[in-house]
Amino acid sequence: MKKNLKKSAVLGILLSTVAYGGLDVHAQEVNESESTEETTESVSYTTKDIEVEGELKDPFGNVITEQSYYRTGGDVNVIDRDMIEKRHYEQLTDALRHVPGVLVRTPGFRGGEFQIANNHNVVSINGDDRVVVLVDGRRVDNSVSDIFGSYSDAETKANVDINQVINMNGIEKIEVIKGPGASIYGSDATGGVINIITRKGIDQTEGTLDISTGSWHRHNYKLSYAGSLDENRLKYFVGLSREMSGDSKYKDGLSGNTYTFVNTGYKDEAANIRIDYDFDKNHTLRFAHNHMQSDADYPMAAPDHKYFNPTDWERIKRHWLTPRSPKGESVFPGFRTKWAIWAATGAFSAYNKNNHDLTYVFHRDSGMESFVRVYQQNERYWGSNGQEDILADTPVPETPEWYAWAKAHYKGRDFRKWYDRLGNEGIQLQLGKAYGKHNVLTTWSYDSSEYDHIYLGTGKIYHLERSTLTGYLQDKIFLSDKWELTPAVRYARYNDIGQRTKTDVESTIRTSGGAIFTPSLNTQYAFDKATSAYFGYSRIHRPIKVDDYTNDLGPRPLEDEKGDVWTVGVRHAFSKDTSLAVHYNYTHMANAITEYSVWDDDEGDFTAKSINAKEVKKAFNLSLSHRFRPHWSLTLNYTHAFDKFSAKDGLIFDPALTWANGNVNAAINDMRPANVYMADLVYENGKLNTSLTGTWYTGCNTAAFTSARALLLDFNINYKLHDDMTIYASVSNLTNQSYETIVSEYHGKGSWPEAGRRFMIGAKYTF
Repeated sequence: MKKNLKKSAVLGILLSTVAYGGLDVHAQEVNESESTEETTESVSYTTKDIEVEGELKDPFGNVITEQSYYRTGGDVNVIDRDMIEKRHYEQLTDALRHVPGVLVRTPGFRGGEFQIANNHNVVSINGDDRVVVLVDGRRVDNSVSDIFGSYSDAETKANVDINQVINMNGIEKIEVIKGPGASIYGSDATGGVINIITRKGIDQTEGTLDISTGSWHRHNYKLSYAGSLDENRLKYFVGLSREMSGDSKYKDGLSGNTYTFVNTGYKDEAANIRIDYDFDKNHTLRFAHNHMQSDADYPMAAPDHKYFNPTDWERIKRHWLTPRSPKGESVFPGFRTKWAIWAATGAFSAYNKNNHDLTYVFHRDSGMESFVRVYQQNERYWGSNGQEDILADTPVPETPEWYAWAKAHYKGRDFRKWYDRLGNEGIQLQLGKAYGKHNVLTTWSYDSSEYDHIYLGTGKIYHLERSTLTGYLQDKIFLSDKWELTPAVRYARYNDIGQRTKTDVESTIRTSGGAIFTPSLNTQYAFDKATSAYFGYSRIHRPIKVDDYTNDLGPRPLEDEKGDVWTVGVRHAFSKDTSLAVHYNYTHMANAITEYSVWDDDEGDFTAKSINAKEVKKAFNLSLSHRFRPHWSLTLNYTHAFDKFSAKDGLIFDPALTWANGNVNAAINDMRPANVYMADLVYENGKLNTSLTGTWYTGCNTAAFTSARALLLDFNINYKLHDDMTIYASVSNLTNQSYETIVSEYHGKGSWPEAGRRFMIGAKYTF
């Protein structure tokens, strides 16, 4: 079966090669009159290693980046290196939560248990977690990854913990593409795409040293060095970083008190290397390596401190020590307080990642790169829950007896509860060629993903595999200098193997049943220099996870998720200082996977089941920008998203379903703010740069959140002492607001509080 898939991959590549007249793998002589810039007259931008001072836009209002040729319209936001450095973002979520239409959910700490979704970082676009994450245009997810859970009806449909992709020190730009405006990346990018563009070498050698310190014993060290050799043909970049912190603090939304979030310290280290060698204007060899490792404390959840008394603690212990006693905050008040034992006895979460790829660009035409790329990802995750079981002699938390007991039962880093491996490797071929007004682009990829869970007690391995062949063909048609139309079609085929032990006995095999084709159509039109509009449509096909075939209770008759997504928007510049953008997204999933309480004839009652249901998702973004010349600028954003699930194929949903007995997929509107307002005020004057960002979450369901609304303020200030030295300071959550972005009925309100007020001061030296 796997052999047939590989044959299909070879056939697809050969067909693409024939269609484009064969691969041009030899260096070509290029006349000065045939420079890249002059060969792009039929398009609105160039994309070969663009060096842009300031913000360059195409006629449709899109910010141009090194990979703009991938886009086919839609709402695009770009976070550049200048903004990253002036705002001092420590993680990707810090930057992304300021993008309109993007909602970031984090547990308030770095460490998280593998397969426990609420303990990881999730990013949604237009209310949808089904977001594709890329580094330099390549997908970095693992198609059998169980980071967030084994099944498609888990608390999130995300595939990647966004903060575990790459360190901020190695990022040049972040592109956020909402809706189907970058369908080349896959038929499962329902919400959109986040494309991370890495830093590369520069002509003149330059190094930077960035050191900062702040609240909770936080210390950050960042070193970068970039330059070139061989008459600027070889460019290199090296970035190293180390970030560490002690336990954080938070303001509890239930009591109003400020507490230490016990066991939330961390030490993260990263290294990024990128080397580009230009043989000539059309031929480049590129190597990139991304290393990340983390050793982070893991508290599971914040305790409810009102239960830290002898009476309640004895009641909680008796309940936990009673076999088969009901769990969950709604039936067992104080349920989550047990996790204080994990925190006190050394629960931790760690990972080590080494991801790299090698790309050979053999042709450039009208801004499109033709290349072949090979890549490999190696990721390891491990950790423990400390003293996992509650013991009869456990004293009341946060008493002198408690600290002595915790010290005696401390497990340490040598004790491991889980160990998981993710492996991913593949090959990509891309060909791009211009035919008059047609820019034709095709990409073929063969990807092999593996996931192993090692049972540390027995040595047995739970093993999953998925081999994926995908093909993509698009024609970007320049109907005029104002109108661009891009029809496209994707091809996919999947082979799965699951549940295999170290004895190498297969027990589950599945194929996708043949070719899967999904079309898309995008267009954008510039009415004049001030006004443009776009429209996009894409057919969605998202394969179920390998674990979806069965579980401990038997077969799970689920089908792949299928649906359609439309997006439409308009931009208008009232003047060179004032602009408005409006974006609307509509998703209709005819086959969404969720868990719902449905009627069961065998049980004669409503029973929670994993099912395929209908889903309608609507999202609206509005952004207004104005510059108060010469030094002030203001950006205002508003985002709203709404979901509705409904039964299909004769299913009957429980009419009494409420948030309390529902689940996070079915009750998704209650698990996030209904509205998000943002305001960003910037002052720049010579050597001084400051910014004040406000984010206001409203419409939060108080059955899930501790408050219906929350206002967050973040402040940054930078001052350039001289050309080589900049000093800075930042304050996050300026008013020490209590709030949550992840909620759970099972754990109760306030389980995952976000960090309270904190500051950082630092200096950056350029040499």
